[in-house]
Amino acid sequence: MPSIIGDALAWNASYAPDRVALVSQTGRLSYRELWARSARLADALSRHGIQPGDRIAMMLANGAPYVELYLAAALLGAAVVPLNFRFVASEAEYVVKHSGARALVFEDAFREAVEPSRRLLESQGLRSIVVGAQRNSSEVGYEALVDSGSANVRSFSPDPEACYFQGYTSGTTGFPKGCVNPHRRFADCLKRMARVYEVTTQDVLLMAAPLFHEAPALFLLTQLFAGGTVVVTADSSPENVFDLVDREKVTWTFMVPTMWAAMVASPMLNYADLGSLRAVVSGGAPLQTRIKQILVDRLPHAGLHEFYGATEVGLITNLRPEDQLRKTRCVGKPVPGIFVELRDDSGAVVRAGEIGEIHIGGSTLIREYYRNPEATARARSDRGFFTLGDMGRFDEEGYLYIVDRKKDMIISGGENIFPNDIEDVLYQHPAVQMVAVVGAPHEHWGEVVVGVVVLRAGQSAGEAELLAHCRSHLSSFKVPKRIDFRDSLPLSSFGKILRRDIRKPYWAGHEAQV
Repeated sequence: MPSIIGDALAWNASYAPDRVALVSQTGRLSYRELWARSARLADALSRHGIQPGDRIAMMLANGAPYVELYLAAALLGAAVVPLNFRFVASEAEYVVKHSGARALVFEDAFREAVEPSRRLLESQGLRSIVVGAQRNSSEVGYEALVDSGSANVRSFSPDPEACYFQGYTSGTTGFPKGCVNPHRRFADCLKRMARVYEVTTQDVLLMAAPLFHEAPALFLLTQLFAGGTVVVTADSSPENVFDLVDREKVTWTFMVPTMWAAMVASPMLNYADLGSLRAVVSGGAPLQTRIKQILVDRLPHAGLHEFYGATEVGLITNLRPEDQLRKTRCVGKPVPGIFVELRDDSGAVVRAGEIGEIHIGGSTLIREYYRNPEATARARSDRGFFTLGDMGRFDEEGYLYIVDRKKDMIISGGENIFPNDIEDVLYQHPAVQMVAVVGAPHEHWGEVVVGVVVLRAGQSAGEAELLAHCRSHLSSFKVPKRIDFRDSLPLSSFGKILRRDIRKPYWAGHEAQV
């Protein structure tokens, strides 16, 4: 395989020019056409002052412009800085300013979120490029920009060690951190993923998960790197997803657990064919066992994969289809090129079955946190290993289980309690739709365990019933002291329950934050 993304695009355009590369709301593009548009875009960006090593911030919904910008940045040797389109203006401004972006590409629909940073930074040389309606003279229209460029990019010679993807973490412990992921390391990750998921030129990938997250971008670029076709959509409704799978003969797809939950809850699941699928992938959060069982039963010919990864390191582990039902709540084994060690507080590697902090080494993505040497130093350990603060354990067969985030651990009366253990039990109750377990302050114990529960529509269960359920499955010190009921729980844009937001009200007004 080629060594960087731009070379892979050029190869596919040269030797499979008529193969369909991209299907989107705006139509179909062959590899010849995708190459030409991406090359013209790269040339046009350079004519507007965007040089190799510069950052291009993007706030876009899934569509052809997103894909073309990823590819143009690869050809130019620039870096993409995806912005969550759910950002409020202050969040968007922070990322655009911190990244030092020289260009901001946005959809007119998201103008309100980017307007303050656009106005502030245009005076400092920021170029504003809009997909959709132009509303002032300082903006450049996206299609006009593409049309203005030349498809000759022989003059570009990207530095493979320069940043390619600068994704920003969720900022659970302060301001978001920008992860500097270089071109070569990013391409190496794509090659590993193509091997893990057996991606070929005959495959058709559906991508409905938002491309501002790194995992969807990695899967999409893996398919383009290997050849084959990508179907990209901003409409993740079950009806649209099932229709696209059947119409485009999709062979594999990646979605986060909340999206899979919507798929299995839809009555359309029983009527769609879905026979073209050979693989389905879940990641970003644990997939509930009930949903996993439905997917396995409904899609017997589509192997289910579940992975563990992060913006900093890419794909870490993968749980293969044959292990799904025998390895409950497991994330699989390390993928080729990645080493995983579990260490105690002294840095010593723990034995199988024991819980330790997860340290990742080998072919990781991140070079550094951008302009944050302190955070980089905290995350680095000996021999080039990197830690995200997750806690895990290996079983006797070498399979990894994520126990919890280290910072989410509850310390009650000197006992270390991990919320995932308790949440797993509560999810087994038929009335529970969604649950988060957090620590609440207590004068004597330091913290006590509280279960925050959303019940299924039409179901009922009281606190006493749920506590009795917990007592029958958990050690006494893990049983929640109380159950609080909610109509909904806060979720991240990637479908993860935000424990920190749930925990915050319990600690309001307390000086000590255990």
